[in-house]
Amino acid sequence: MCLSSNTTKPPFKTNNSVAPNIRYKTDIRIRSRQKQTGMAVLTISIILLVLVTLVSLYLSRTILFEQKMVNNDFQSKTTFESAEAGLAIALEYLANGLDRDNDGVIDPVFDSDNDGLGDSNSGVVGQANVLVTVAEVTAGDITSLTVVSQAASLDDASVKTVTTTMQSLDPLPNHPDNPLTTRGSLDVNGSATVHNPEGHSTIWSGGDIDIGSNNSTATFIADPTDPNYPGCMDIPRGCNEIQTSNKEVVGLDILEHDSDLINLTPEGIFENFFGMSPTAYKEIMASVVVDPASPGDSVGCAANTYDACVGGSTNEVVWYQGDLEIDGGTVGCRSAVSGSNVCPNNDEAPTILIIDGDVTFKGNPHFYGVVFIMGDASASGNSTFHGAVITGGSLSTTSGSLDIHFNTGLLKKTRENGPRTVASGSWHDF
Repeated sequence: MCLSSNTTKPPFKTNNSVAPNIRYKTDIRIRSRQKQTGMAVLTISIILLVLVTLVSLYLSRTILFEQKMVNNDFQSKTTFESAEAGLAIALEYLANGLDRDNDGVIDPVFDSDNDGLGDSNSGVVGQANVLVTVAEVTAGDITSLTVVSQAASLDDASVKTVTTTMQSLDPLPNHPDNPLTTRGSLDVNGSATVHNPEGHSTIWSGGDIDIGSNNSTATFIADPTDPNYPGCMDIPRGCNEIQTSNKEVVGLDILEHDSDLINLTPEGIFENFFGMSPTAYKEIMASVVVDPASPGDSVGCAANTYDACVGGSTNEVVWYQGDLEIDGGTVGCRSAVSGSNVCPNNDEAPTILIIDGDVTFKGNPHFYGVVFIMGDASASGNSTFHGAVITGGSLSTTSGSLDIHFNTGLLKKTRENGPRTVASGSWHDF
């Protein structure tokens, strides 16, 4: 069977007829991928930018917070230091006297006009306003001070308070029990009266006692017939008195030739009453040291003389180095006392006077407190003592009168004369 020669063959499709379409679709896909890649980069960039921004904000916030904490801590520390500085100012001022202007009130501790007297309770210390308050706390015979220092930063953002208690070291831990104590002899050639309305003894001596022949010479003790006896002996000057010894009779109130007393050295007697050696006491307790032979060793008084530094002294512990002649004057009273007058109660400010040498009393001196003489003592004027007298040597009078009045009230008041220190464990900042 023959096939027709004119049979139509299917048309042959060449590559040229399909290539344009393929290239078009390929270009679309390429452009699509390029667009997708750009979008991803943009998205990632935005995310990274947001993250960097958030991290930066967080770091900035953290840095600001830490800076604020550092500033607050620094301000708190500086305020605390100002409070401590205010406390130190108060302790230094009070250590040199509570009432320097003698108005009967504890002084403020800030001296704004530099005249040596505190006139304000507040002041600027460092970068803070500081307020210092001082209050007396009394327990029995012991008085302490509560000192509070409160500091506030200048912007009032920080407030710190520190508190402590000050106490005085007792300058007379073992006060005498009788008006007159002499390690050596007692020789009275003028007149003398010795009064002890708080006990049964008047004179204690390691040597011989000669009270002389003057009609005015006598000793006195508490009167047992006093309606308040014996309770009145616990009150200074509270009992009526009765005479026990005179030029003709030596009563039991006088103790002489005490071997225990005569066998002590003057330094030993001193330590018995004052609780430490003379050298240590002078260094620790004395608020005023007068030493004419060695001006460089003087303390508390530039004049370095008895009249300028000791005469008129009140509430002091005074150490006088060397022999001394005292001619009149008043010690231990805020007002001058003369003749037979006495110091008003409100003016009593007893002083402890220690004379490291021999002493001569002339004129009409008046003493309130304790007088301790390392060496010998002699009196030719009218000398009056309220409190107690102790000598490491002998005591004699050549003329005039010697009058000694025992007073435990004055002796106890001398406890406030010692240096003031911070009581152990009393500091706190809350």
